[in-house]
Amino acid sequence: MTQAQLDVSPFEAIPRDLARRMRLHAARTVEPALREPLTVLPAGARAAGDPRVAEHPRAGKLRERILLGLEHFCALVENPRSAWARIAPTYIELGREMAHDGQDLDEMHRLMCQTARSAWRSITTLADTLDIDRATLGLIADAQFSYMDAVAALITQGYESEVAGSSEALHRRRTRLLDLLLAEPPVPEEVIKEAARTAEWRVPRAVAAVALYPRGVADFHAPSLPPDVLIDPASSPLVLVLPDPEGPGRLRLLEPLLRDWTVVVGPTVQIGETAKSFRWAREAQALVRRGVIADDAVVRCMDHVPTLAIFRAEELIEHAAASRLAPLRAISPVQAERLSETLLSLLENRFNATEAGNQMHVHPQTVRYRLRRLEQLFGDELFDPRRSLELEMILHAKLGARVRDVRVPAAASE
Repeated sequence: MTQAQLDVSPFEAIPRDLARRMRLHAARTVEPALREPLTVLPAGARAAGDPRVAEHPRAGKLRERILLGLEHFCALVENPRSAWARIAPTYIELGREMAHDGQDLDEMHRLMCQTARSAWRSITTLADTLDIDRATLGLIADAQFSYMDAVAALITQGYESEVAGSSEALHRRRTRLLDLLLAEPPVPEEVIKEAARTAEWRVPRAVAAVALYPRGVADFHAPSLPPDVLIDPASSPLVLVLPDPEGPGRLRLLEPLLRDWTVVVGPTVQIGETAKSFRWAREAQALVRRGVIADDAVVRCMDHVPTLAIFRAEELIEHAAASRLAPLRAISPVQAERLSETLLSLLENRFNATEAGNQMHVHPQTVRYRLRRLEQLFGDELFDPRRSLELEMILHAKLGARVRDVRVPAAASE
């Protein structure tokens, strides 16, 4: 496995004598960080002020590593290129140690960020004592970010080498692959292919992102799916990537999930556009949760394009509805709703009363009676082709789930 590399250019830009001055004040520099509680956030705890947050059980060892990290930072300032070769194995071994002890890798990353923030505050507090100007502080910040990224990669590398071949290591690689696929802006294709290789995942010709939302179940488990389906059970909202969604029987894999989840499938896209598919799946999921789109089956975004387009302009349509539907304010709310539903059906069926009646399950003569009432209210504007599409969009947005979903207008389907 190729060892993670450090971008040493930020360290090369820092004045060399700063390392000597930092060592003179090392204990004082990190003293606030050593005093600061190193906490662990249990499940359900939202912030450091939560009473369930407790001192980390390995706090003593972690504080020792703060001092060691400062020494490594100084060594990199003094001699960036040669120092890294000596330092890197320390963090690979740390990762192996964590895996052997059963420590959680995500928890370590959180603690690294916490200690890095503490150390940074300490350095800025001593900026005058160390004779550090604003420009040099900026260089130190750049170097610290570079250092933290490389150290995190080395710890992960050591961790995964210890559990190589285990289901936990494979899960981590697949979770990382899923994160890369959903990243915005998109990551380079070669990065995705390399991550897919290490995750033992065959890169498909096309994918679709799927957004899941629990149906109000307090205690639920992540769905069981075939191994080629990428899923991160810890993500919120829950998301999975379905390879080759247009293939035979692929969408049927999702149907057993409907008992516990609403299932929304984004558009089928090339691998580099997975994030775009997920973005549309989330938009459709929001409409499902509002009751605009029915959730009794697997929801495919491409079956609801008019709905998604309309609700993208929801505020504008709401504004237009105030004037376009003004004639309906002259009648009772019950009558207005009945006539609205009838008008929508007539617009969809090019004012064919028989077809509209069949769609609404009412007698065509009833539709004709309501049409005459609509003519009285709207006048000639009712049949103005320039207004028809606008009225149809407004009515779809206003009626929402009461018409179940947007249907493609008959005129558009010919």
